[in-house]
Amino acid sequence: MTKMLRVLASLLIIFSLMGCGMKKTEEVKENAMGTETETIVKDEVGKESTTDTNLNKEGNHKLAVADDVAEKLVKMEEVESANVIVTDTNAYVAVVLKEGANGSEATENKIADEVRSTNATFKNVYVSMNPDFVKQMNEYGTKIRANEPVEGFFTEFSDAVKRVFPDAH
Repeated sequence: MTKMLRVLASLLIIFSLMGCGMKKTEEVKENAMGTETETIVKDEVGKESTTDTNLNKEGNHKLAVADDVAEKLVKMEEVESANVIVTDTNAYVAVVLKEGANGSEATENKIADEVRSTNATFKNVYVSMNPDFVKQMNEYGTKIRANEPVEGFFTEFSDAVKRVFPDAH
């Protein structure tokens, strides 16, 4: 009987210690320019993984706010406000135009060109002036800046992007 209790106690200790090994910590990391933030997740042994829209080796997602790009867009004569969220090499731009500005395809292309000139690593730039999309992007930007876990709203973000930009990668 005591031998069985010892075995059970040993198993209980082993299983409780296994749970401790799964602990993860998060930290915020800024790029060299200090403009984009990303969440770095470290497991117990110090292995890092970042969040990325295309699943990376660790199976995580990355969303970053590019405030430097948004600030440059606001300096354009047509743009009242802008929010830019970056996923890997894609930039999703939500803009509010100034009163009287033309929301044409030419304006969208001009904004996209300005985004590319700010950061040449963007392969795809998607621009929308849709008020609902602008509102959603502002909410996502707020969540990212508050370091909320991307996993909590990444699917929602992806669905919103697919609705507005059906051809997006």
